[in-house]
Amino acid sequence: MKQSPPLLVRLLLALTSRYSIVLINVLLVAIGVLSLKELAPLLFNAQDNTKEMEDIVENLGVILIGYGVAIEERHAFMNIFRLYPEHEDKTQAAVDHHCHEYGLCYLLLGLFMEVCVALVKLPNSIVDTSQEELLLFGIGAVLLAWSAWLMLRHCAVLLRPGRFDAPEGHGLG
Repeated sequence: MKQSPPLLVRLLLALTSRYSIVLINVLLVAIGVLSLKELAPLLFNAQDNTKEMEDIVENLGVILIGYGVAIEERHAFMNIFRLYPEHEDKTQAAVDHHCHEYGLCYLLLGLFMEVCVALVKLPNSIVDTSQEELLLFGIGAVLLAWSAWLMLRHCAVLLRPGRFDAPEGHGLG
């Protein structure tokens, strides 16, 4: 008779499961939507709201970078936690594959959001962005919306049971 894994292993498997990833994605989408709701009115008077927009775009960028790295390296974490190879199967391999691809996207979108903020923060003697706050923070808002859309798509991929029966492909989705 097969013995049940220890409590710590069960907890780690639960925390790294596709359902936990979906839950985290949904929470991050909610944070993103609330942030966009705060950011949108500030864009109408971008020059007077620079500090608030910097905070929103920069902090969400940091969250996306951190989450993207963690998700992208799910397979490595599973090895570090010694959950693989014992608990590695076709479903886990597919989750790792999709997390790697989507995680890289979250990481890059977060980095580009940080670049937008960094351009505004640079002294105007280096890069004159004194009249470009709307453009740069608008790009940040678009990148944030794009990340939310990708997270919802990632959720859909992880929740489709038939997806894991198909041969592994390349590209998001």
